[in-house]
Amino acid sequence: MPVNKEQVEEQYQLLCRFWDLYRELKAFKAAPDDKRASSVRQHFRQLVQTRVECSELREALSNLAVKEPELLAVLDDPNLPLHNNLSESQIREHVKRRKISGGTRSEAGRQARDTFASLKKMCRLHEISFWSYLRDRLNGYNVIPRLSEFIKKAVYGDMDEGFTNTF
Repeated sequence: MPVNKEQVEEQYQLLCRFWDLYRELKAFKAAPDDKRASSVRQHFRQLVQTRVECSELREALSNLAVKEPELLAVLDDPNLPLHNNLSESQIREHVKRRKISGGTRSEAGRQARDTFASLKKMCRLHEISFWSYLRDRLNGYNVIPRLSEFIKKAVYGDMDEGFTNTF
């Protein structure tokens, strides 16, 4: 948190440059090329090497410099997302439940909670009713394909062409 006018201005200038860099990354992702990637890397390095008076800003810039490979990974693989929203949303439900219930009492409870949460998320991801899937498995009907089949389909292509997801 800035404590004087100078620090407010330093922080503002760095944030403007940071968001300019982010816009460059988005432009690269939309139309990847080596020249643009080189320019982004150069601007990133200039940003993290900026001389600032505020020690907290210096530390933040140092932390960014250390994470350069992670932060600029999209320059090597434009298919990567520029954000971690998917990762964040994957754990959000778990965190909310933990706050409400106070967690589990045993390792077995934690494992059961995590297993069912994972199944629920996979069902949602593949547009399958979680409850229908559980009933199908518990009653031994096996009408709904195993979740591993949906994962294989996502990775390797279509499963049985006759199967349509109506669950």
